[in-house]
Amino acid sequence: MARHRLTVCLPGEARGRLEEAIGEAMAPFFYEREGDIADDLLIWDHWRIDGDADGVGYRILPGHEADPRIVHDQPLWDGTAQPSLPGWCAGGPLGLLERRPWERAAAVARLVWDGWREVARSNPPSRPWGDFCPEWPPGMDGSAYDALRAPARADYLAQTPVAAYREWAAGLRLDPADEEFRPALVDGWTDPLGSIGRWTREEFARRGAREAVGNCHLLTLDGWWYEDGGWPLHGACDDPAACPHPPPPELAAGGGPAYLAGLSADTLLVSLRCHV
Repeated sequence: MARHRLTVCLPGEARGRLEEAIGEAMAPFFYEREGDIADDLLIWDHWRIDGDADGVGYRILPGHEADPRIVHDQPLWDGTAQPSLPGWCAGGPLGLLERRPWERAAAVARLVWDGWREVARSNPPSRPWGDFCPEWPPGMDGSAYDALRAPARADYLAQTPVAAYREWAAGLRLDPADEEFRPALVDGWTDPLGSIGRWTREEFARRGAREAVGNCHLLTLDGWWYEDGGWPLHGACDDPAACPHPPPPELAAGGGPAYLAGLSADTLLVSLRCHV
């Protein structure tokens, strides 16, 4: 079992009975649920509303910090209170939350992808890592092979497009609000040949946003448990293999962020920390 972050989507009127509504939505995926249930649906054994004390929930739109509909962390199991970080919450109506971190990170990722493609077009063609990587001699242990491979890796990363990308990245000026994404999305690609260059623009935007912001695991309004990048599981059906219901098309098109983008402003989002 491990810790797991999940955002539960609920209708706005559930705010008056929040914990009960979360429990009802989560019940189909309870680890000790009785009946002939497929193992894939037996997921969690306890959960807690959590997200604002450590800045992994949602930012509150400025001016709405005192709105009573904003949701904050529950105490720990021993009753210890969890004070909120300024401007953060564990959820609330979508219209009161800053939902742009994913969108902003994806936009920065597209900018990086475009920059890399321009760098690659403007410099001599590079060779793939396979042209440099030495064969692993029989009987050589891993540390010795790493030492053998290090000069080849250095030669691979010394190719002109890689050095040109580093120069481009050093000169890139982002909007101040997006500077938080620089370490993951701009400076973090030591091997742009094998990372940025291997994806399409939109694939890289999704993967980059996930890298910078974190996963977007959801329990949808209509009962789909969706782990970012995986296949949705429907709580209304006891066996995924026999489920006749199509999942929300937004999940297939763009994952959790695309689904959230289509929700109404009064939809409640609640960040949970689950034990799965």
